[in-house]
Amino acid sequence: MHITPTRKDSTRGVLLTLAGLSLVLLLMSGKASAQRLMAGADAEDDGQQAMSTLAGCNLPLPGGGDLEGGLAGMYFNDRQGSAFLLAPSITARQTYTDNVTLAADDAAESEWVTQVSPAISFCRNANRFRVQLDYEAQNLNYWNDASRNDTYHRANADVTTTLLRDRLFLDLGATHDQQAVTLGGPLVDDNALITGSRANTIEYRISPYLFQDLGPVGTAMARYAYTRTNYDKQLENAYRQSGNLVVTSPPQADPVSWQASASSERVEQYQEARYFDDAFLELGYLLTGRLRLTGRAGLETELGPSHRQNRFDESYWGGGFRWTGDRTLIEARYGNRFYGDTYFAAISRRSSQLTMNLDYTETQQISDRFSVLTPGDVGLPDSVTDPDTGDTVFLPSVVLAENEIFLSKRGSASVSFVTGRSNIRLGAFNEEREYVATGETEDRMGGAFSWRWQWLPRTAVIPRVMWEHIELRDGREDTLRGAQISLAHLLSPDMQAGASVRRQQRVSSDAGADYTEHAVIIQVTRLF
Repeated sequence: MHITPTRKDSTRGVLLTLAGLSLVLLLMSGKASAQRLMAGADAEDDGQQAMSTLAGCNLPLPGGGDLEGGLAGMYFNDRQGSAFLLAPSITARQTYTDNVTLAADDAAESEWVTQVSPAISFCRNANRFRVQLDYEAQNLNYWNDASRNDTYHRANADVTTTLLRDRLFLDLGATHDQQAVTLGGPLVDDNALITGSRANTIEYRISPYLFQDLGPVGTAMARYAYTRTNYDKQLENAYRQSGNLVVTSPPQADPVSWQASASSERVEQYQEARYFDDAFLELGYLLTGRLRLTGRAGLETELGPSHRQNRFDESYWGGGFRWTGDRTLIEARYGNRFYGDTYFAAISRRSSQLTMNLDYTETQQISDRFSVLTPGDVGLPDSVTDPDTGDTVFLPSVVLAENEIFLSKRGSASVSFVTGRSNIRLGAFNEEREYVATGETEDRMGGAFSWRWQWLPRTAVIPRVMWEHIELRDGREDTLRGAQISLAHLLSPDMQAGASVRRQQRVSSDAGADYTEHAVIIQVTRLF
């Protein structure tokens, strides 16, 4: 598509004018006292503060925690006692990237991207219900190629209501977002980058649940959940339905305890339904004041290579212990399932400054990823010439759903440490996926580190690094590396600014899949 210089300059001028007007509005905010500025800067990373009328509410601002200078926390602080939260905002963002498509180095394109994002959040917390609504429109303008201009919508709706006091509840929700749908393409979360590996998703969910006191038998909880996920890019919608019933013994039954559980999940996509079923009885005995021995036996559904659906057809057993302290929980089990020996372990520790979690789990799952094949992947040219008109016609990519069952063996660890001026987070994981139908394996391992340092009362510095290694089942190996440092500054009680510098890289055994990208981002947000 050819854009004339006049049209291109006009489009760019309109967007830059909007950005300029936004910045003017931002700069019109009034001066604040040093006490209010410091109070907002000391807010938590996500900007939430516990308040009686706004408990459970949050204020997600464009840019996330990396560019959050304390504005959301101050906004909450100024509205203590309000019956509801209504927070409109506008954000102006300028990005320079030296590889906008995350292509190989010899095909990298540099680009300037101007983004203007109006947003609004609403939250109300009443006696019997809580509602949270958020919406953001990301309007992107590409200086060198106006045909790439686009608008991305992000929305979230979350409602929790009490139908019968202390007994029957209902959760409703919906989200509209963009997410990566394939491991083969670049893994990014910035819509300014043109990668073709992300899709718009709309998810709807409804979940009623019931609590019932059964006296000496214990407490019962029954829950039903329905989730529907709609994709674009000609991807097939996915449907999930699940039901769960759990009966847990009362505290007065000690030293003996019991838990009975029955659950089933139906996953449907591409006119094929799969069932994940599990029913078990767990008995426990309190050996000391903190140590409880446990034993579990149950039935589950094994999904074999032929996708047979003989439900609840495989028995399993396991035994272990659970140690519960004031701030520490340790649990471990060993047993046998349809694939052989099985293990489970979890350790958690929480204090005023430290939160630590370690766990290892083994679960059956269904892949919700897709493979995106370009015309070149199947031996076709990227474009052809229409014999009637002589126009160039670009051939579309082909999207294939994986939709396969695999056994996931995953271990993960996370640590969060908070001091007066720092919030440090460290995480690592290792996952092995064994695909049932083919016997192939896929391995992923990685780690991430972030540190939010409140350098000055109104200024925070946030460095982040990540590393991940992926061994795909087709033999391809990818190593992803990323580093970013951000500066977030609270300008006034209604305005904040932020800047980030990032570098991301993928090194792959697949020729042509390598890429390196550097970017600089400047952003200003004004709340009204």
